[in-house]
Amino acid sequence: MLKLTRLPTVVVFFFTTLMLHSGGVLSDAEFNKGYEAAQSGDYKRAISMWKPLAEKGDSAAQYTLAWMFESGQGVPQSYQQAAYWYTQAANQGDVAAQFVLGSMYQKGTGVPLDNAQAVKWFTKAANQGDAVAQFRLGVFYQNGQGVEQSYQESLSWFTKAGIQGHITSQINLGKIYQVGRGTAQNFEEAIKWYEKAANQNNALGYYHLAHMYEYGRGVPQDLQQAKSLYLKSANNNYTPSAYKVAEFYELGKGVEVDYKNAIKWYKESAQKGNSGAQFKLGNLYKEGKGVAKNIRTAIGWYNQAATQNHAQAHYQLGDIYEKGSISEQPSQTIKVNDKKAFQHFQQAVELHFPYAFARLASLYEKGLGTEKDPIKAIELYQKATQPWAKERYQSLNGRLQCFETATTKLFTINIACTTREILREKIKDNGIKVIDENLSNWSDTYFTAATIPGSSQLEVTYTREDYFVSAKYTFVGRNNPALISQVKNKIVEKYGEQKLETGDATEGPASFEWILSDGIHLSVSRSWPDTTTYVIYSSPEKQATLEAQQNESSDKLFNPADIMPVDEKSESGLF
Repeated sequence: MLKLTRLPTVVVFFFTTLMLHSGGVLSDAEFNKGYEAAQSGDYKRAISMWKPLAEKGDSAAQYTLAWMFESGQGVPQSYQQAAYWYTQAANQGDVAAQFVLGSMYQKGTGVPLDNAQAVKWFTKAANQGDAVAQFRLGVFYQNGQGVEQSYQESLSWFTKAGIQGHITSQINLGKIYQVGRGTAQNFEEAIKWYEKAANQNNALGYYHLAHMYEYGRGVPQDLQQAKSLYLKSANNNYTPSAYKVAEFYELGKGVEVDYKNAIKWYKESAQKGNSGAQFKLGNLYKEGKGVAKNIRTAIGWYNQAATQNHAQAHYQLGDIYEKGSISEQPSQTIKVNDKKAFQHFQQAVELHFPYAFARLASLYEKGLGTEKDPIKAIELYQKATQPWAKERYQSLNGRLQCFETATTKLFTINIACTTREILREKIKDNGIKVIDENLSNWSDTYFTAATIPGSSQLEVTYTREDYFVSAKYTFVGRNNPALISQVKNKIVEKYGEQKLETGDATEGPASFEWILSDGIHLSVSRSWPDTTTYVIYSSPEKQATLEAQQNESSDKLFNPADIMPVDEKSESGLF
């Protein structure tokens, strides 16, 4: 007997051709002797019987000889010789040879790759009723390969193949009618073709039919029927259907919510490489639904999904590593790792996950896990969707623009644009001693008597993001009504005459105000009878921001960016 395990797929056409040829060919003694020799494994003898017949124009012998050259049975393998003999048989109308020759041109095997030639030979076979050739033509016309793209022609060939029971053509027809490509959208017609495939126990047919019942397309919505069909598909080893069965259990679609069954089916899908199922398992282990809460296991599943470029798995990993996780069980504690957070948010951005842009921008802005890069942060904030990210974009962009116009300096720094970190360093570089520096407070205070004559203290106030708001110098009066004029005159020497004056400098409350070229407001003031005088530099814009933030929360460390918005939480089920 021929060793079928060693034969390529085209052997099917060989035996089909052999059985369907006319009785005159089958009765040919030499051909039959060759067939018997091949059955016994004596391929060389078989070829010696068939080759003379092939040379005389016997199409069955030509096809069979072509297959021997293609498979290397009894002769050195030669795709060129195989193509030659297939061509001889195909030119005589042998449908199997026409199909195989089309496949050889499609793949460039033994002949130059030529889609137009492939279409030519597939068309000849298709016109003789070959369903697989009809399917191939449907694909060629659909994609415009070797022929001008035509959805109508594609539909026609898929239909011919589908009528003959070609499953993939039936699935394609369902999709075509579902979306309306090359024909009017028709859910009922789509269901008809999906049913034909499903009736052949095809997993993909069950899957698409289930989808139609799940969303009520062409049929009344029936979640129980959808689940039943997904289950049949899943039991036929179709991984996406195992995912859908799990989803039905997780969300309670057509069944009671059952996290344990959800985990069972997600694992069935995840273990076969479905990244969406791996991500969902990460969520369930992270939240402790249907299983003991285990952040380590969650990270493991997220990592598996992330290696397959699952965008939200990268996002969740970034979130975990940026915030860390503290547990009474040491094994469940995850330390903050800004570098890993940065890497995962960066991957999520590259995969276009919308919420990742703001999170990556925040890391660039703060210099966490990477070097500070306000320009990059602005670019990312601009692409982000969260409201807080839009606020950060406006603030950061305004700060960069500020540097183009800022002129008012304290300790050589343009205060309109500076931050707490920068100004702290410059203040101490000038030999000024710290009274209190604490990031949990809105203000820092310094002892200035040793470095700024007549003054006693400097208080610098910042926004929640540590942008400069105001600097307040205190000059102790000690019953010295003239102090305010002395201080004011020093200011006039630097900035010119004041814009606004109230009160009497010689007696009673008094104040002088300047509006500097970059918008900074400067004031010199005192109350009465205490003659202590205050010099205040302030940014009206930042002062308004500070007041809004303090109305939101008096806690300086409160950060809206740390709270995932409702719309961001709702995305946890994406895949």
